[in-house]
Formats: sequence, structure tokens, C-alpha cells
Amino acid sequence: MQKTANTLYDLRDHSDVKFCKEIADFVIEKSGGAEETRISTENFRGLIVSRFMTNHQILELMARKYGKELQVIELGAGFTPHFLNLTSEIGKYIEIEFEENSKLKEEIIKKLTEKKNIYFVAGDILSKHVWKKVKEIVDPNKPVIIFSEGVVAQYFNDEQKELLASFLKDLLTFEGSCFVIDDTLRNHPELSNNPIIQEGMNRVGSVSGNDIYKSEKSSFQIGFDNWGKLFKNNLYTVDYVLSKPEMDFTTTTLKVTVCANDKNLALPLSELSKQNKLNRIWK
Repeated sequence: MQKTANTLYDLRDHSDVKFCKEIADFVIEKSGGAEETRISTENFRGLIVSRFMTNHQILELMARKYGKELQVIELGAGFTPHFLNLTSEIGKYIEIEFEENSKLKEEIIKKLTEKKNIYFVAGDILSKHVWKKVKEIVDPNKPVIIFSEGVVAQYFNDEQKELLASFLKDLLTFEGSCFVIDDTLRNHPELSNNPIIQEGMNRVGSVSGNDIYKSEKSSFQIGFDNWGKLFKNNLYTVDYVLSKPEMDFTTTTLKVTVCANDKNLALPLSELSKQNKLNRIWK
């Protein structure tokens, strides 16, 4: 349970994102009253905070553009407070997460807000059954934004990415729909010899139990091109927002990829990217 709360803990300690302490306290209480060892090292926490804020800014941009028409699907939602922190009203917010976490997250959300437009789908995001349930909730005649934060890019191999794309394609046909994928250090072998990166990646591998970081490397351009082939949509990139100064050498390298059925996103995403290069959100 607490492994999936890693982002939440880092946000609680190093950002002004609302609801982090309340959710963290609840998770710790439910899992025995003590906070477990984090996946992230001290320096890596800057990257996790940066990743969250970059994704959230894209969500806000899309929410302002489409309002109540917009439907959001968060893959591997864990305990992140994206839904609670949206400042623009949207149509539907769907979180996909394994059953134990999904039930607990639903309990937490009901304690913190009276909003009713959130849906919890329990299961594996690589399961056909899960996507059948999601498609029963989604209106195919309204835009959908699907995003992955710390799951697909971090841990999926090429075969799993192709399988996921096969489930998502039908949901991205309406104009304005998009799939947003965060970057991963697997895409940046040029950074792999840095001792900070080595320490962080070793921790991720050992604590998470997933050693794909050691067994499979790529490059950002290869990953970017592959997503383009899988979705055949317009491709955009957004630079990560700055976080911990010691991690600028990495943060300024990472980019979120946006596969969008929307030709009008080029300018606003470009402006957001420029803004991120100037702002620091580390607390």
C-alpha cells in the first residue's frame, strides 16, 4: 500500500499541494501507524514533485479548455490528489488502481470532498476487463485525457505499452482527446553514470521490486517516435517544471509527451513548457 503513496509523501514534504497531509495520515493509519521506507532517495524526491506538478498543469490546461465536457482517466492513480486539486470543473474523473488501494482511495476522497464526479475502477490497467468497465463510464462523444504518472514510462516494457495502446485507441477518437506520458530516466542513458542517478535508480529497483531499469534502456526520441506510431496523433512535448536545484541537470532534460487528437494544443503546451523552465516549485 505505502509504496504507491511515495509521490504523496514527497509532495507533502516539499510542495504546497493541498490534501497531501490529510491523505498521508489516513494511509499511514490504515497500514499500521508507521511510514515505510520510501522508494525515492532524498534527491529523487525533486523529480517526483516536478513530475506531479507538470502533469497537473497539463490537466489544468485541458480542464480550462474543455470544462464540463472533459473526462480524465488516471492510470495507476495511487494516492495522488490530482482530482481534489483541480481548480476547473470537469465532467468525469476516473481512477484506475489495484483493488486494495482503490477501495481505500475512495474512502479517503469521500471524507475530503462532496464532489460526485469521480469514479474508481479497481484492477490491472493491462486487463481487458478493466477497460470494459471504463468504457461503460466514458461518453465517447466528449474529449478524454488519459495520463500515466510513474507507471507506464517507468515500469512497462514495449509489449505492455503496445497492449495498453490497443485498449486506449478507441477512447481517443473524439477531437480534443489525448494521452499524456511522463518521462523516465530509462530514456536518458546519458545521465546514468551520475552517482545521484545511480543511487536513485538502484533504490527504485530494490524497493519497488521492478528491475526493468537495469534490463531495458531506451532514449527519449525512440520512446517519442514509438508513441507516435502507436497512436498516430499529433505529438507534443512539455518540459518539466523546476524543483530541487540539485536536480536541475535532470529536471531540465525530462519532457512529458502528449499524444493528442487536437491540432490546437501546440501553442498552449509550448507556452506551458516555456513557463516551466522559469518556475521552481520546490519547498
